[in-house]
Amino acid sequence: MKPTGNTVLITGGGTGIGLAVAKLLADKGNHVIVCGRRQEKLDEAKQATPELETHQCDVSEAEAREHLFETIRSNGHSVNVLINNAAIMRHYDLEDPESLDLDTIKRDIETNLLSVIALSTMFLPSLREQDGATIVNVSSPGGVVPVTGVPIYCATKAALHSYTMSLRYSLGDSVKVIEVYPPSVDTEMMSSVKLPTITCEDFAKRLLPRLEKGQEEIWVGEANVLKVLARLSVKRTLPFINRAVG
Repeated sequence: MKPTGNTVLITGGGTGIGLAVAKLLADKGNHVIVCGRRQEKLDEAKQATPELETHQCDVSEAEAREHLFETIRSNGHSVNVLINNAAIMRHYDLEDPESLDLDTIKRDIETNLLSVIALSTMFLPSLREQDGATIVNVSSPGGVVPVTGVPIYCATKAALHSYTMSLRYSLGDSVKVIEVYPPSVDTEMMSSVKLPTITCEDFAKRLLPRLEKGQEEIWVGEANVLKVLARLSVKRTLPFINRAVG
């Protein structure tokens, strides 16, 4: 990925790691477009970093995705870096089937997986025409070793990993496809997980140099520990991780 001169779209970019990455990319001279569900968070992001272009968009909704795509195109922007970062992590009790709401689960799947497939497909024709075309999918160590309290999130991230590998193989050299595995980061999403965290800003600073190098799979910080443990034995790592998150 080029360090500067890109037009970048970051989903889920109004808060958390998406916003931290957006700020650093903007500081490097990239045109950065962020979208998110909550207009108030986008307004706060715009106030703090005026050079960001912000759009309200719930990526779980097909019409909203299409509107975002058409708006960006009508504004004359040609996105060459797509960062699929938006995600929902909800707690579910698999021991209590009556508490599981399938409509809510479908929304999680739409946000975490189907939106990535849809947006990647939507932007692919124009990406192929751009210099330094890159798709970055933000995955999770939970897709490798699941945290059983958030089973749908972990399942969608496991599926995202498989999709990302297929996409990379299919596109070959025409578009760079990168998968990112963050550690536990101090965000709203991770507030209920009892693990040591790093700040969003620290995560972004560690990530960007590796994006620029074009590494296909990027494990950041403490996520590398889980990577090693999982390679030794997923079965043994599973209870260890689930006890750790408490």
